[in-house]
Amino acid sequence: MRLEHKIAIVTGGGTGIGEAIAKVFAREGAKVAITGRRKDELERVVGDIERKGGRALALPGSVTNEQDVQQAVAATVRAFGRLDTLVNNAGNLFHAARLHETTDQIWDETFDVFMKGPFRFIRAAIPQMLQQGGGSILNISTVGGLKAIPGFEGHAYQAAKAGVIMLTKTVAVHYAKQNIRCNCICPAGVITPPVADMLKDPQAKAWFEGMHPTGRLGQPEEVAEATVYFASDESRWTTGSILSVDGGVMAA
Repeated sequence: MRLEHKIAIVTGGGTGIGEAIAKVFAREGAKVAITGRRKDELERVVGDIERKGGRALALPGSVTNEQDVQQAVAATVRAFGRLDTLVNNAGNLFHAARLHETTDQIWDETFDVFMKGPFRFIRAAIPQMLQQGGGSILNISTVGGLKAIPGFEGHAYQAAKAGVIMLTKTVAVHYAKQNIRCNCICPAGVITPPVADMLKDPQAKAWFEGMHPTGRLGQPEEVAEATVYFASDESRWTTGSILSVDGGVMAA
């Protein structure tokens, strides 16, 4: 198992990509703490993991609440003894509208979740990683943080996710000598519960699938499999890397 003896936190671990990451990590031998706002979903994922012989911990809370963030890191260390990997995955429904129709409230709330959320968790995790001699931080961004997408006006969302990509690089450079690695995965369209609802509209489905050269959206598990490398010792010389897992979107 590639993550045996590893301890991980996965934010937004109750559904979608976060759930898939937590389950793949557990399959590979990691003990996993999952955070999220919905306790019932977290407990469902923990139950799924434990029924297969894994170890997991549900930590309800929000990435927008500093106390919740600090408590999540502390609870993970109390339960499992250390923190080897942090996966910043949490998000909510993003707002898409013309820029001149985007309010300050929408902009600020979007950045609070998608940009400040990873910042808060990285800030909370680094002291523990420094104390134990290193660790791996993995941020989940999006191809929308790398390029503008015609037909999708997610200005605040894309700007925040682009910020996560640069944060990945600055953390990687400034903590490399302390053996803390920081990398980033940029998915394209993935069939999570909110996206599945959007795909019920035939026109939206055709547009969404058409932007991917493969002709289809990805599955959460296809993103999750890529995260194992960054959490494992196989990537011990990889930091500041930005990996697109995107059905060919960035190649088009």
